[in-house]
Amino acid sequence: MNNRLILTSAFLVAVNLLPLAGVLFFGWSVYEVVLLFWAENLVVGLYALARMVTLLSRNGDKRMLLLIPFFCFHFGMFTIVHGMFVIHMFRPEDHVSGGTGMSLWIPFLALLISHGASYVVNFLGKKEYQGMQGQEVMMAPYKRVAILHITILLGGFLVNALGQPIFALALLVVLKIVIDVITHGREHREKQAAEKRVEKTGRADSDVFRSWD
Repeated sequence: MNNRLILTSAFLVAVNLLPLAGVLFFGWSVYEVVLLFWAENLVVGLYALARMVTLLSRNGDKRMLLLIPFFCFHFGMFTIVHGMFVIHMFRPEDHVSGGTGMSLWIPFLALLISHGASYVVNFLGKKEYQGMQGQEVMMAPYKRVAILHITILLGGFLVNALGQPIFALALLVVLKIVIDVITHGREHREKQAAEKRVEKTGRADSDVFRSWD
């Protein structure tokens, strides 16, 4: 594991410790935890869009002129439906916004910075965009949602069924950290392998969809 990947992975873990602090010290419910993880979809979508714009501007990939508006509409609708599901299934009737002791905006902004750091350090700094295709950049957020959020939603239902004990909520956050670190490391190792294939063969492997961090 190279130094840049260690740095961005450590930053990712540190940011994910904020919701753990929310659970342990500020009395967060499963709703706050799942809502924050849903909100990360907004961050994921934003930086996926930034990656697609980068492919257009630096690789000259004209297909992005069609894929970008399609992604904005489709991923936007997906995120809205996902958010409505989270609110309907997990929001308690007596929920009071801003009453958790630590605003959800704090970890949300930290996630924005964390994903931004990975975009700047890895995608731009290491020029990962040179070996990537527009389709895989567009599809990557969906793969991440499938891997992470299905697990989180199932875990949320289980925590609710158990009466939301603090250890179960903390375990849910830890599970999310583990999944994030594994997918983050796998993504960038696969990108490095793709870069080597490009150097040897002169073309990218467009049939391999890699997960987004």
